[in-house]
Amino acid sequence: MELLVTVQIAGEDVPAGRLFQNVRNGAETASFSYSEAYLAHPGAFALSPDMPLSRGSFHSEGLRDLRAFEDCMPDRWGRNLLMRAERNEALRERRAARSLFECDMLAGVGDETRQGAVRIWGPDGLRALAPSNQGVPREVSVLQLLEEADLAATDMDADVRDLVAAGSSLGGARPKASVRGERGALCIAKFPKVDESAIDDVCAWERVSLQLMERAGIVVPASRLLRVSGRSVLLLERFDRIGDTRVPYLSGLSAIQGNDGGRYSYLDLVEFLEEEGAAPDDDIPELWKRALFTCAIGNTDNHMRNQGLLRDVNGWRLSPAFDVNPSKGDQSKYLASAVGFDDARADPSTCLEVCEYYRVSARAAKRVARDMALVLSDWQKAASSNGISKASIDAMASCFESGIDRLRTL
Repeated sequence: MELLVTVQIAGEDVPAGRLFQNVRNGAETASFSYSEAYLAHPGAFALSPDMPLSRGSFHSEGLRDLRAFEDCMPDRWGRNLLMRAERNEALRERRAARSLFECDMLAGVGDETRQGAVRIWGPDGLRALAPSNQGVPREVSVLQLLEEADLAATDMDADVRDLVAAGSSLGGARPKASVRGERGALCIAKFPKVDESAIDDVCAWERVSLQLMERAGIVVPASRLLRVSGRSVLLLERFDRIGDTRVPYLSGLSAIQGNDGGRYSYLDLVEFLEEEGAAPDDDIPELWKRALFTCAIGNTDNHMRNQGLLRDVNGWRLSPAFDVNPSKGDQSKYLASAVGFDDARADPSTCLEVCEYYRVSARAAKRVARDMALVLSDWQKAASSNGISKASIDAMASCFESGIDRLRTL
């Protein structure tokens, strides 16, 4: 299979190169080459660090060494949808289901909602893959999409075509879909799992975290919480779009050339920002502040795919923070990505120990910690304003109160 790859630069789709897939004996290999015209373009940039601007081909088993493509293809939820859709279509057509390889997943993602500014086209460049026949559903479709997500989780024969169109481009394991908000902005709707208890109320707690982060001076995406049949659905505005213009996106994992499941540190991302960042003096201290907040609320799912970067004309900038969730209890917790060199404890004291590596003085770090403790002291009010039940608030109390105490003692 041959695919044309374009990337939007200043809103224009610029042909970047060609991607070739080869499958032999059930094993997939892929190769990508930049076009000469792209290499000569004044706004050209490397799509990811493992694909530097140069002539010749980059080779990979699957797409794991072509990380720019991994960032715009589905993670677990979207992959499951695409495989289910292929299985159901094969049953309808009375044929064997095809094996979907990495490039098939890449080409199967809905073009309109694909992450970032990379777009995938047929070899003739006439049609972007995969086109949507109905467009992105509106916000009023959230109830229907939630019901379909619930059904998909419990019925292997459920029709998932609507979910594929709306949700196959999105990463992560939890059910979600792309929708158009009230004013037409492209948004992510994050749904509760079908078996999630009212005490967990994960989407509502994520909304609380985002609100508190914003009050602490951390950049977050615009968000709203919807109550749908008594359950929480979180609506997040896509930050890789400015109107209809696509903004190049790079995950933290791709930036540091890491692999899923690997153990990394925020300091790996600091190194990338120092070399490739457009504003390291702003973004590196901001990253430290996010790490401090993460430690304070026990956000243990802070792996490098949950860090992101956006491209501007001068380089890469931190994206707004996302996927930040508190975890119950005041026991010792451990981060997916450490703040320091090898200490993965989710404890604000670890942030203080390494603050100067993030261009933050110890004195400034203590001041930020005190200010953050003050912001977090409003956590119950924020939870109540989002309709979180008293039982859920009580279950989360020790998490927030212990985090506030640790911030105050720095």
